[in-house]
Amino acid sequence: MTTEPVRLLRATDLDRATARSLQRRHAAGALVRVTDGVYVEAETWRDLQPGARHLLVARALAPRIRETAAFSHQTAALVKGWPMVGSHPEMVHVTDGATARTEHRAHLVRHAGVPETSGSEATFAGVRVTSTLRTAIDLATSLEPAVAAVAIDHAVRTGALTVEAFSAALPVGPRRGSVRSRKVADALDPLHESAGESYTAVRMVELGLPIPVAQHQFRHANGNVDRVDFWFEELGVIVEFDGRQKYADRDMLDGRSAGDAVWHEKVREDRLRSLPQVRTVVRPTWWHLVDPDRLRALFRQHRVLF
Repeated sequence: MTTEPVRLLRATDLDRATARSLQRRHAAGALVRVTDGVYVEAETWRDLQPGARHLLVARALAPRIRETAAFSHQTAALVKGWPMVGSHPEMVHVTDGATARTEHRAHLVRHAGVPETSGSEATFAGVRVTSTLRTAIDLATSLEPAVAAVAIDHAVRTGALTVEAFSAALPVGPRRGSVRSRKVADALDPLHESAGESYTAVRMVELGLPIPVAQHQFRHANGNVDRVDFWFEELGVIVEFDGRQKYADRDMLDGRSAGDAVWHEKVREDRLRSLPQVRTVVRPTWWHLVDPDRLRALFRQHRVLF
């Protein structure tokens, strides 16, 4: 994070009178208790996004984390800047070599096992963080495939992880998480350009669709080229993630108005539909992706699923 860290107020660092003052301010609603004895200004807390709140809790807990442990799972993913779809975890996760079995404490989950860290010994708030590969495997074997794939695909897209290395490290059935993690691996592709495309890819894997070609280029007779998110050649189907960002982000608008962008997309889609090899264009939105039944219904409308 490039911004100045949020100031944490620790009662244990203060004299009794000042600590009681923090408790009174918390009771009055001026402070939020991050964890036992650690507070933050309520206004600051309200302004934080869910991922930033999680990392603030991790910072608050850091002095209590044993040297045998490292931030892991979703916490490590957020430290690395990987996106999370859905609700962010309330509990901070560590993997601890001094723990014989998974333990749940206030705000903290300790996973058993010696934490695998990178050679550079990356840290957050003075605590080690599991390696990129280890973090990816932990997510893929413990989370829903859609959540894990969106996060891990970011690491693949940025070059921090290869699909080959990830696939080779996956557990082999019938070990825990082997089936769901293979679904994640099938959805990964360094050509995916956004979290929305990653989300679309893993949802299509979950629906049982074949693996499409990402960022396929269609060349028209006049020399124009249209690049699409996903192309199912055997089905004659183009899938384009239709995120709001392309109609609102200034960089993506490239000087055009939102209305012009909508018209441009319509003309482009008509041009693609006119190609003899293209049967239909499917445009899922976030609204479809968050509910697999909605996405399934959309594909059925286009006679892609039956």
